[in-house]
Amino acid sequence: MVARLNQDPRWEKTRQALLEGGRLIMAQKGVDAASVLEIVKAAKVSQPSFYNHFNSKEELAEVIAAKFFRADVTFKSRIFQTVKDPAEAIAINIRHTLKVATHDPVVAWVVVRGGSGRNLLRIGDSDQLVNMIITGIEKGRFRESTPRVLAEVIRAAAFPLLRNILQGTAPDNIEIQFAELVLLMLGIPVHEATEIARRPDPPFAEEGESI
Repeated sequence: MVARLNQDPRWEKTRQALLEGGRLIMAQKGVDAASVLEIVKAAKVSQPSFYNHFNSKEELAEVIAAKFFRADVTFKSRIFQTVKDPAEAIAINIRHTLKVATHDPVVAWVVVRGGSGRNLLRIGDSDQLVNMIITGIEKGRFRESTPRVLAEVIRAAAFPLLRNILQGTAPDNIEIQFAELVLLMLGIPVHEATEIARRPDPPFAEEGESI
């Protein structure tokens, strides 16, 4: 990553313009199809300026996504603390994870590509998905199993679904279908899994997305 050179306001202004221009172009065209030239034109800066801040458009995408990843841990913690039923908490988490591909395709691209920012989702005690599964087992809501393995299985299944949404090949209600399947895997009865997967989100859940 290009080192931060100084605190010059002009340098910061250029960087912010590139972040905004990058988000605009990448959201419109996708990260793969976007070009550095299109990004600098949208940012209204010179092409050499781009490389003063970023080594590549892929690095720019990861920086754009980093804010989301930092907020992700806070968002999951709020779900965990606010929603008492771990099954409902998991369903909210699942639905919002897949909605990222529609609401913020740059972030979804970084997740699908396995960008370094994704590691923030699974660092020690901050892995709230694992914590939700542990709580569900302790409360007798989920079947006995290894929580971290389950969390990794859920994430592994989510990434190709994110890719399908980005490519426009997923059904409109894929997030509900996936939430229901995850709940079934965790041991929730069919009728209850269907009902929980389709519940409206609590108001605060519109403030962030997760897995």
